[in-house]
Amino acid sequence: MARYAAQPRDLDSPALAALLAVIDTGSFTEAAKQLRISQPAVSLAIKRLEERLGTALLVRTRKRVAPSRPGEVLATGARLAFEALGNAVAQIADEHAEPSGRVVLGVHESLAAYSLPTFMARFLRDYPKVELTLWNGRSQEVERELTAGRVDLALIVNPREHPDLIIVPVFEDSVELFQCFRRTSDPATALATLPLIYVPELTQSQQILAQLQKRRVTAPRLLPCSSLELVKSLVLDEVGVGILPRRVAEHGTRKRLYTLSPPLPLYRDRIALVRRYDVPPTAAIRVVINELTAHCKSLR
Repeated sequence: MARYAAQPRDLDSPALAALLAVIDTGSFTEAAKQLRISQPAVSLAIKRLEERLGTALLVRTRKRVAPSRPGEVLATGARLAFEALGNAVAQIADEHAEPSGRVVLGVHESLAAYSLPTFMARFLRDYPKVELTLWNGRSQEVERELTAGRVDLALIVNPREHPDLIIVPVFEDSVELFQCFRRTSDPATALATLPLIYVPELTQSQQILAQLQKRRVTAPRLLPCSSLELVKSLVLDEVGVGILPRRVAEHGTRKRLYTLSPPLPLYRDRIALVRRYDVPPTAAIRVVINELTAHCKSLR
């Protein structure tokens, strides 16, 4: 209560608006025209402000009326206050408006393949005025586009902490070793007879390869690929053992892929919805955040 009691309640907004109008126009007459009130009303409002503060707020010269030092200080505070009020009113109006406009969502292609189809169908039906655009790339590329301001929101695997980003974990996954037939009693023996297929650019792949090397588990051949979907396709064709996220391995296939992890190594992934602090929370962005967060939590 003490905080509110300290507020200068008797500095009303019409009087402050009159002060700003006089300063901006340099004239009581022009200020009165701008505010559509009489010149005596403007003069009275300024007089009451000066009486309240005990100092002159305006200085009259031959050519125009200018603010005194106290007038400049009060005008600066008034402008900030009016701007804050205007933003608050705009936000309230925006919250009650139907979500519309363009929102760019960045997401890794393989992550999008299993996490977005049911979401997209429902979202596009329920929010026809929101133009939802997808930007695909590896998680590090998506994160770079987000920090650069070219992407509004992003689903990122294992995002790095950044002072400009808000990171909200939404579900987890794991990167494991998969093959297209049931594993033997010794997964290491199975891997020793088949090529190991992986995407070398992925940190998860490198971590698993390092763990295999540490355990002295080797494949007869390493087969690098450019995408997780290609790894998955080759594993389904029984070419070899693949390093894949579990959700990628399980999504949309009639054949079942069987994991060798554990006892062979795996890598835990954290998927998060990420946005910049300075992105205005428009109605469209808020509805994408809310709907996508709810959808991703259903994937847990």
